[in-house]
Amino acid sequence: MNMNTTLVSQSERDWVLNRQVLRLTDNKEVQIYPMGAERFLSSCLKQQQLKFYPIQEAIRGKNILTIPAHGNSSFLFAQAGARSIHAYDQDPVTIAWMKVFKKYYHFREAKNLPSIGELLDALTQWYPPRLRLAQGNHLNWIKHALCPNALRRTYVHYLVHLAQTALKDKDSADYELEADLTFHTGSLQEIIHSGKEYDTAFIPYLLGVKNGIEQQSDVIDFIYNLIKQIPCGVILVTPSQTTRDFYLFGKRYLETLHGHNLSELKAIKKFLLQNDDRWFRAQGLAVFTSKNPTNKN
Repeated sequence: MNMNTTLVSQSERDWVLNRQVLRLTDNKEVQIYPMGAERFLSSCLKQQQLKFYPIQEAIRGKNILTIPAHGNSSFLFAQAGARSIHAYDQDPVTIAWMKVFKKYYHFREAKNLPSIGELLDALTQWYPPRLRLAQGNHLNWIKHALCPNALRRTYVHYLVHLAQTALKDKDSADYELEADLTFHTGSLQEIIHSGKEYDTAFIPYLLGVKNGIEQQSDVIDFIYNLIKQIPCGVILVTPSQTTRDFYLFGKRYLETLHGHNLSELKAIKKFLLQNDDRWFRAQGLAVFTSKNPTNKN
């Protein structure tokens, strides 16, 4: 067996086959497909954006830890040349979907139809490309021209269908993504107990956000504990700003930190290397390190 072979348990198979799309941890919808943040991340990984933090340098050839594991950032890091990626999430349903996507990344129903990986790539693009599906192609052309978000929803539904079909398939062919990418159900405590150290940790939409680590004291403890696992690298946290997406009605991030930006928390400011306040529509990216940080703000 290849050391990177993904093992899917019976309970994980059942969740996917039964179309379980609510997290067990909080009964919220699982995020198993890329959103705007992943599209922005993909753009920065593919081509260096001079006005943003050079994230390529923190990923290529590095051992990556990502918490939580939702979306497709782990797959993007694999494509960007990461040496290894370990993705942790407390929700076992999220992990089940990620494992199936990785194990059957190259699975497709027919030669002229997209694979799971190609669907994820299409959903990561700012404007979804027109893909040939098993049915509904004429309607999809209209969606592509007039309502791209409707086309995205069609692709997401087909992605779920394809994952279920792959699990039912009796073919013994190997469809797995060839990458050192492993998904784990667990929290920071399991990471600490593993004793493994990493070059880079990527923490998207976890600290200071609802249904994440909400309390300021818990956010501080998280950074203090995590930085021990990244002794010579960086911790990338987004969002780091309280800025609204739009002035009056947009969503405000870091809602639970009561108006504080992550870079303003005194208890962890000594670890702050940089705060990119322009990262993804001013949501921000805070860069922490224990290796003699020199604040570049």
